[in-house]
Amino acid sequence: MSQSHAIEGFVSGLVRQFTAHPETVSSELRHLRSLRQQTLLLIYPVSEAQGAFIPRAGAWSITQILDHVVLLEALYRDAIRSLMELAKQGRPTEIRYTMEDIDVSVPVVPKAAMSALEVPLDIANRFIPAVVRQTAIRFPVLSANSPRVALPRPDLTMALMRDRLLESAIRNTELLGGQFPGNPRKMTISHPILGINNVLDIMGIMAAHEERHQEQVRNILADPRLPRN
Repeated sequence: MSQSHAIEGFVSGLVRQFTAHPETVSSELRHLRSLRQQTLLLIYPVSEAQGAFIPRAGAWSITQILDHVVLLEALYRDAIRSLMELAKQGRPTEIRYTMEDIDVSVPVVPKAAMSALEVPLDIANRFIPAVVRQTAIRFPVLSANSPRVALPRPDLTMALMRDRLLESAIRNTELLGGQFPGNPRKMTISHPILGINNVLDIMGIMAAHEERHQEQVRNILADPRLPRN
């Protein structure tokens, strides 16, 4: 995707999301299920050779992209599970993550400087609407380095990733498909870069993240150098 197209997508995405607010955990879960079905259909015909193809130095293969999606989804799911446990215990439903807990970073900012920016970023992010963050994730106008916990694992295959994607979707339904304890709009996690997000915001981030990487997979599949076997 070109920079101009990314910016156009960013702006149009903001317009759509400002006029379409998440309603319930159930509606967000249906959206996640729909996106996972799209992903599984997208990769259904992908061979093992195609799944392992790396389009350029430093880029990820399709299998690595899919594993990253699964790992980051698990990170957010664990955060929601922790919030649910706090609600059941009658405790404040707020979790604060530091840059050490989730080490997301921006390539143009040296890692040594990120810790010094933690407090200013935390304050600034309180004034950025969740839909802006979600749209920035969906349309990669600015790139960010993935946290270590979401870096792809070794020895990946397309067969394995299809299983992991399906299993992760099942885990989402197991966690979020029943009666939800507490008010999801008042159960929040905070992070200096990711900002303050309630449960519905988190689910929106999960959806935007999957959409972003669906596009990345499509771009790889359109690469003329992709193995055709």
